[in-house]
Amino acid sequence: MLEESRNESNGSGEVKPPRSSDGRYITLFEQVNAAAFLSTLDGKILEANLKSCDFLGYEWEDFTKMSLKEILSESTDWSQLIDEISARGGLNFETECIRKDGGRFPADISTSLFSLDGKPVMLTLIWDITERKEAEKKLRESEERYRCIFENSAVAIMLTDEHERIVSWNKYTETLLGMSEKDLRDKPVSMLYPPEEWKKIRAARVRDKGMQHNLETRMYKKNNELIDVDLSLSVFKNDAGEIIGFIGVIKDITERKKAEKKLRESEEKYEGLFECSTDGMLVLDARGEILDVNTRACELFGLTEEEMIGKNFLSMDLLTPKSLSIVVNQFQELLSKKVATSQETEILDKNGKILNVELSSFFLVKGENEVDNFVLVIRDISDRKQAEIKLFREHSLLQTLMDSIPDSIYFKDEQNRFIMVNKAKAARSNVKPEDMIGKTDFDFLPEEEARKAFEDDEEVMRTGKFIINKIEKLTAPDGSERWVSVTKIPRFDAEGNIIGTMGISRDVT
Repeated sequence: MLEESRNESNGSGEVKPPRSSDGRYITLFEQVNAAAFLSTLDGKILEANLKSCDFLGYEWEDFTKMSLKEILSESTDWSQLIDEISARGGLNFETECIRKDGGRFPADISTSLFSLDGKPVMLTLIWDITERKEAEKKLRESEERYRCIFENSAVAIMLTDEHERIVSWNKYTETLLGMSEKDLRDKPVSMLYPPEEWKKIRAARVRDKGMQHNLETRMYKKNNELIDVDLSLSVFKNDAGEIIGFIGVIKDITERKKAEKKLRESEEKYEGLFECSTDGMLVLDARGEILDVNTRACELFGLTEEEMIGKNFLSMDLLTPKSLSIVVNQFQELLSKKVATSQETEILDKNGKILNVELSSFFLVKGENEVDNFVLVIRDISDRKQAEIKLFREHSLLQTLMDSIPDSIYFKDEQNRFIMVNKAKAARSNVKPEDMIGKTDFDFLPEEEARKAFEDDEEVMRTGKFIINKIEKLTAPDGSERWVSVTKIPRFDAEGNIIGTMGISRDVT
């Protein structure tokens, strides 16, 4: 039992404990929500409350035979502990306590030094802080997770105080802006924005509305380079709901803005090419419905844009059976081979007039090579067809004229290959004219004579000078020899460039 004494100092720094006759102090000792012990300075337990039995699993009688050393973790330096308690008159510290069953729990311990019957004793209060420690651990883990997210985020995160001064930021902020702590710490966040952009941010009134706000803006880097960013702003409040700062999450969208600009430019170019193209163009969906059409296509068919868009091109009676088959096959080739060959065919205008055209098609692609629509390109080749017919007629006339002349006549390209010969020239080599096309003198003459003819042709193309009536010996396939008078002149294209030779050989044997 506790003995009576006054709760007063004895002049030595020790405090006399309350007398046991004062029931209030007995009640306090028993009702305190902690394990309470009175012990000597060497740790021998003199008195324990009932709560200590609950905390540590001992019977009350066990404690009178124990020392506090048996309750505290073996890592506790008892000698140092007693020295500090003696010097200070008491001590608060945390350690680990051991229950009777060997179980351990973290404890918050408060010790006070008293004098009982002239002898120093300690009042020791032990609180089980397991729940607090677990809460602290969870809080630390939570803080570590958020700190990890904060520091390793691929976006810049910046905190300001209520006066809009920068107080915290993550590593990516420094990387994005090229700035250091010296550049950022306690600086006004407005310095990072052009004046007109800062006005936009202030106009959002995030402080007044107390809500998150997103906007696209521009920021300065340390080198004064402006970058495009997506900015998410929100207020930071304390437990009382008072605004104590702002949080800004900043994502660099410079590359996205560049891509968007390129896309706009590309779309503008596409629109310009689409409308200004000399070829007719139709954008069709997978069913053949016309989604868009350019001016040239309308001109070819004699229809307006309104008369074509929304209609199914395959059923508008503008295609012949052959051209319908070509269009369908091209779409199938695109789907299977990603490429379609151009083909010449005929189509009809609204009046049934036949038009000679060249049809080609390609995909419009979006996203990850995702096919969007088909584009059918219609090139009017009527003039080209007329030119081809005219050229064929002229070629036929020239061939007829050449074949009626007994002299050998031929045309060669820049590689000295025959591109046109008359019958007399082919007969000298016992072949048909078409058999000589694409071949050279080396295919029909002995090596020495072919070499000489080759050198003459090269000289004419190099100098542009004519060879007139040069007498040469030619050997026929049967070995017979004859003498010919040879005239060679250069051939020119429309720009005056030499593109081959023409020659006439007359037998003078």
